[in-house]
Amino acid sequence: MEQTQIDRILESNNIVDVISSYFPLKKSGSNYKARCPFHDEKTPSFVVSEKKQIFKCFGCGVAGNAITFVRDYEKISFLEAVKKLAARVGITIAEIKTFQKDESKRDLIYKIYALTSKFFQDNLQKYGTVAKEHLQKRGFSTNIIEKFEIGYSLDSYAGLKNFLIKNNINNKILEKTGLFSKKDNEIYDIFRNRLMFPIHSIIGKVVAFGGRILQDDQPGGKYINSPTTDIYTKGNELYGLFLTRYEISKKDFVLISEGYIDFLRLYENGFTNSVASLGTSLTDAQISIVSRYTQNFYLVYDGDAAGRKAATRAASNVIQKGFNARIITLPETEDPGSFLKNYNKEEFQTRIDEAKTIPTFLLDDESMNLNKREKINLLVEVLNEMEDPISRELFVKEIADAFTISEQSIYSKIRTRSFQAPNHKQTISIPKFEEERDLLKIILNEKSYYKKVAKEIESDYFLSKIYRNIYEKISEHIENISQISGLLEITEDEIEKNTIAEILMEDIPNISYEEIIKAIKLRKYRKDLQAINEQIVNNSQNKELFLKKAELKKKIIGLGKQVVRKTLY
Repeated sequence: MEQTQIDRILESNNIVDVISSYFPLKKSGSNYKARCPFHDEKTPSFVVSEKKQIFKCFGCGVAGNAITFVRDYEKISFLEAVKKLAARVGITIAEIKTFQKDESKRDLIYKIYALTSKFFQDNLQKYGTVAKEHLQKRGFSTNIIEKFEIGYSLDSYAGLKNFLIKNNINNKILEKTGLFSKKDNEIYDIFRNRLMFPIHSIIGKVVAFGGRILQDDQPGGKYINSPTTDIYTKGNELYGLFLTRYEISKKDFVLISEGYIDFLRLYENGFTNSVASLGTSLTDAQISIVSRYTQNFYLVYDGDAAGRKAATRAASNVIQKGFNARIITLPETEDPGSFLKNYNKEEFQTRIDEAKTIPTFLLDDESMNLNKREKINLLVEVLNEMEDPISRELFVKEIADAFTISEQSIYSKIRTRSFQAPNHKQTISIPKFEEERDLLKIILNEKSYYKKVAKEIESDYFLSKIYRNIYEKISEHIENISQISGLLEITEDEIEKNTIAEILMEDIPNISYEEIIKAIKLRKYRKDLQAINEQIVNNSQNKELFLKKAELKKKIIGLGKQVVRKTLY
């Protein structure tokens, strides 16, 4: 693929629009900010520049343009990212045969899951009479069934297997998909005669399935869930988030239930800022993902003792990560789905409005059989895991107010801890060759300056190795790229790439490039003069050295009268 094609695709895709299609960005001056999707953080340090068409995280150091973002976020190849962005803006690019022949294992599994999801949906319409009745009894509309691509797995050991083989899927890859088991050297379908709920990644790709029984006497558990595969890790996805993330961001709070049915009932009743944690305890990864859209978590679990304990654990985990958690209380005999069926959405809204903080929830709870001291000790354990001192102080106040005890008595129970700043792998200390950095800022912001600079100096005028390497990279590629941000995908060295992104994010210096060049030349000549003086000490009879010295001194004197910037490194 030619660089001109890549440039056209970059020019046609506004990086703010591209990244906003994955998670919300907030305007911050002339840029946009968010919590970084590539590492856990509480304070947004992920910056997107619309003017420069690049992103940069000042926490973990990752940087790039629209193509590299899509590549790294979706964990796909560079070419796939290019094709995806091209399709987004209606650009047709030539297919590359080697790519067609060399589909990666991960890509093939994605393809298999897409085929499988369609297969299950078709089965529901053709053979899923009992499954459709099951959904209708629960009050789910055709719109919900289609929107969330609910399907049905045949009561067959080879229905899916045969379907995939007919669609030219190699039998050898099937074992790696998590859709089959093996016995006596034969593979067979795991999901049989079940209602099928596809689990989508944040960008809408099917990555796993949950299968629910249709009859109480069916063998196996109530649910069978996909195992870990190359495209799915349990605890890293949330059911429904691919469709609800914008509503969550808009309303600035999320309703978290445990299972598919509860989630679908919430969504059907208009509570579209919801997700389900897929029956697992709410994990750190899930909390981190949701926190990109809101810091306010509302737990809506079953009303029995087990559900209340699960809600307490989940809310505690949220609080420990520095976010806000409230628990919605339901009658002991109800879960979110049954509550909405037996009552109404207005009553459920009242429950949301009356949701409790963990201290208040525990104080009022009687189902978990905890006395007052045990409840306080449980909350102290939450405090002991909290890292942010401000969040900790606020939580101490909540406990003290709820249980009418002194804050000092709570502090006396908290373990002392030391805090360390995170050690980000990409952080690097670069020598402060400010003139060199300023010159790169000017060139990177307006590439037409490069030719003017190249007439005056060469790369050896840069005393900083990293700035010299970047200047050489510009010299090598400047004629072949229409956007300077294209350097980010050409640059393989991570430190150089991150430094280019940092420089692009910085303001252009209020000084002319001519003055900067003079300062760089002056420093270079002084360095050369020092080297010649050292040579003269050992070779005082060499006339050529004295001539070079005289010439350098003449240059230094000439420049010294003109240089505006006084501080040289």
